[in-house]
Amino acid sequence: MKLKYSLTALLVSCGAAHGANLLAPSDFIIAIGSTGGTPGGEQPTAVIDGTPNTKYLNFGGVNSGFIVTPGSGSSIAQSAQFRTGGDSPGRDPSNVSIYGTNDPISTLSTSWSLISTFDANLPNDRLTTSAPIDFTNGTAYSSYRVNFDSLKDNNGVSQLDEFQLFSGAGGTGGSILGAADSIIAFYTDAGASSEFPPGEAPGFAIDGNIGTKYLNLKGLNTGFIVTPSGGASVISAFTLTTGGDFPQRDPNAYVIYGTNDAITSAQNSTGSNEDWTLIQAGTLNPPGGRGAAYDSEAIANGAAFTSYRFDVVGKGDNVVMQFAEIQFEGTFIPEPSSAMLALLGLLPVLRRRR
Repeated sequence: MKLKYSLTALLVSCGAAHGANLLAPSDFIIAIGSTGGTPGGEQPTAVIDGTPNTKYLNFGGVNSGFIVTPGSGSSIAQSAQFRTGGDSPGRDPSNVSIYGTNDPISTLSTSWSLISTFDANLPNDRLTTSAPIDFTNGTAYSSYRVNFDSLKDNNGVSQLDEFQLFSGAGGTGGSILGAADSIIAFYTDAGASSEFPPGEAPGFAIDGNIGTKYLNLKGLNTGFIVTPSGGASVISAFTLTTGGDFPQRDPNAYVIYGTNDAITSAQNSTGSNEDWTLIQAGTLNPPGGRGAAYDSEAIANGAAFTSYRFDVVGKGDNVVMQFAEIQFEGTFIPEPSSAMLALLGLLPVLRRRR
């Protein structure tokens, strides 16, 4: 009879903890992701609708903005005016660049000509219209791109209540932008894949406290990488707990990966420095309550990994992603003991006696 020996199986049979919680508050954990976006009620159309107290918000933050094509046709813009959004002044644009083009708008790769770069100098008062900002320009353009090069405190979110371009200096001449104009949001900083508030870092997802939570402002396709301090493990299930506010932020689809590489991906990166092995992908049914546990999700897996990557690839219609807690269940693989090493030393003898 031919005997086959699995090192993992031998280790599991000699003292591994079965059905253990794999994650602990002291574990290494970082946020990852790759997206920007706008909430359903705060689309870029709000910045040119002429209606006070609506606003455009972009979770991309720095290097976000909008592209607008005036329905009135080509125009020569010579001044701009802003109206601040309704909440944190730190989200207000600080340095702004305005570009123009006469090409059809398809992607950001359109050929743009810089019109002006300036400090918007927006007031800290909320829902307040700024003084007009003049710039030198004698060229007519059919579309404009407004880029938020920096924010007042480089907050992870940008916002603006209203924006207008004028054909004359000092806000004179005709208004160029109208509520019916074609406008799209954009976000260009591909390196800023993930963003979380200081009090809602990924570590709060494994602290054992459903009163805290992990929140990622970039929403879809964000998640975390975690290295359980107990060492290599075989995951067999996981359980999520909903966060404390909007149900639309709850995950409803996931992908989980494992690796035995050392983790070199940085906080808020794409998490792609390591060689990841797909473990499982699936959908989830979020409970309606806040601070409520999902049903346990079984994982079909027999491989041991030292670190895991959890990606949220589906959620409700709110751009932000959140959950209060996550726990992996499975088996830790212990370090080989002296007795185990002795047993492994007998394998050649056993093979010779087949």
